[in-house]
Amino acid sequence: MGEKKVLVVNGANMDLLGKRDPGAFGADTLDILMGELVEYGKEMGVQVSLFQSNVEGEVINILHEAMGQYDGVIMNPGSFGHYSIGIKEAIDAMPIPCIEVHLANFYRKPENKSVLAPVCRGLVCGFGRDTYKTALDGMLKITG
Repeated sequence: MGEKKVLVVNGANMDLLGKRDPGAFGADTLDILMGELVEYGKEMGVQVSLFQSNVEGEVINILHEAMGQYDGVIMNPGSFGHYSIGIKEAIDAMPIPCIEVHLANFYRKPENKSVLAPVCRGLVCGFGRDTYKTALDGMLKITG
């Protein structure tokens, strides 16, 4: 069996990490977090590919393209997770698992609701910079 391949998709406003609400999301930029995750993936024998967009349709397109190319998807949808039925349907159509992630405890605000969680294999939130690594560990467990 070849090396596992996992796609990490970051959605709306994730490019503002380190600038937007560092008290909740930390001071590290997305580039720093993703660089650490790629290195962690190498240590685990996983090829981690990265994608970020603030455009909902681009996120849907990359999820469609992931089918047949990756063993799983880790997704931090940003605010898309609150309302995007299009992304939900794209995840639901994928024959590969998707794990939703959030750096902060997503449920710290009572109004937060994820429309994606019901079609994702798992949800990891609240572990700050370790959230993505925790999700990658989980992905390896569920993909064998």
